[in-house]
Amino acid sequence: MRCDKKGLQKWSEQDTTIGYKNYLIDKPMNLEQLVARLEAEILTLRHELHQVRLENDELRLENEKLRLKVHELTASNEKLQTKLNKLEDKLNINSSNSGLPSSKDIYKIERKSKPSSGRKPGGQPGHKYNGYEFKTPDKIINVVPEEKLCECGGALVLSEDYRAHQKIEIPPIKPFVTEYRLHTCYCKACARRYETGLDNYKLLEKNAESIITSLGGFFNNSKRDIQTILSQIFNLDISLGLVSSSEARVSAKLENKYNELVSKAEESEYLHLDESSANNKGKMSWCWIAANKAVTVFKLMKSRSRNALEKFLPEYEGKVITDRYAVYNVYDNEKRQICLAHLRRDFKRFAHSKNLSLSKVGKSLIEIIDLVFATHNGMRSGKIDRLYYLRRIRKIKKKMLYYLKTVSNVEECEQAKRVADNILKSFDMMWLFAADPQIEPTNNFAERQIKHHVKYRKNSLFTWSDRGDRFIERTKSLFATAKLQNLNPFQELRNLI
Repeated sequence: MRCDKKGLQKWSEQDTTIGYKNYLIDKPMNLEQLVARLEAEILTLRHELHQVRLENDELRLENEKLRLKVHELTASNEKLQTKLNKLEDKLNINSSNSGLPSSKDIYKIERKSKPSSGRKPGGQPGHKYNGYEFKTPDKIINVVPEEKLCECGGALVLSEDYRAHQKIEIPPIKPFVTEYRLHTCYCKACARRYETGLDNYKLLEKNAESIITSLGGFFNNSKRDIQTILSQIFNLDISLGLVSSSEARVSAKLENKYNELVSKAEESEYLHLDESSANNKGKMSWCWIAANKAVTVFKLMKSRSRNALEKFLPEYEGKVITDRYAVYNVYDNEKRQICLAHLRRDFKRFAHSKNLSLSKVGKSLIEIIDLVFATHNGMRSGKIDRLYYLRRIRKIKKKMLYYLKTVSNVEECEQAKRVADNILKSFDMMWLFAADPQIEPTNNFAERQIKHHVKYRKNSLFTWSDRGDRFIERTKSLFATAKLQNLNPFQELRNLI
């Protein structure tokens, strides 16, 4: 059987299953030749199809590998994003939302300038006068007009009325030196000698020792600064060793007064408690403080533990205002007030988070705790009555509890979740101030009082002995308590020496 060229071309164009549309036949061929040629082409196409399938399988495997790689990169990206958020949250920690001092802030916050009030600086009309009060004069100079006669020729008579102006001068300071000359007697008959001595002899008297103690214990001067002040202002040249020994003698005399202050603190109805770091011989130690409106007591110890607290106030059973430090769990929950100012810093850290849901809840918590402070201040100032105050506090407690539980359920922020859980554990200890009007909602009073020690630590850096610790805690306690009672600390010290 034969097939012409025209028929083969038509068959080739119509047959699409073979995929050989451009197959051209230059010369006539019989059916066997055509079959053989087509079989060869089929084998070629099968081989190509096999290669394509192999390539497809390789691409499928590569695609699976790429999918796994994308999954790994996505998971890694999520971990890195979480880590980045944590690092950014740490970067957002500053003195306003944590316990860091302002000197540790990485970035200084630019505070918005207040609009000008249009008033002149200084005291405003109607304010209480706090200017100079006339002193009793040690010397009086009467100043009279130079004119003897009036311009009209009449005689001038001196009036009893006058306008007073005072000038103050401090005379040069010179130490008052008393010399004791110790004589010796001897017997003319047997030549036996009799000598005399002074009981409890010391070079400096109580005024000098009071000044040295005040400069060091009250006003945070170093011993070398005290030596310089005494030399250049008081014209008294003494050694550094004499400065130290004078402080030791005064410290021993203040022991009974210090014990009296501790007993007074233990008998108080409530106390603000706090602690701050100290340094003794280059080793970490701690300064404890117990304070209220009547007394302030410092105690320098080598530990921040529960045993140290019990040694400081072994017999105290009253109410306390503290932070959430676990050592204070030694006190009953019903008698403990948690500092709300510390909580506000935690809430502010929530608000600064990169997690949008946590940030939103944090801002709501800040608004709620600010409402607590506003309500408490309104009650204290008499703007709202106590019944309305208690109802308002109950509503605020419910809102705060709801938002804290919301933060506790945020799985993406583990640290915030831990903080919220910790706050929820002490939630019932946050509201003692509502039941007892003399209890403050914050521990700011203790923070202010402990600054007496912090300033000393900044200047002198450390103490070098237990004797130095005793000197600091006794003088600081006397100084802080005298200021609370509107007494002159120097006179109190002088009376005790």
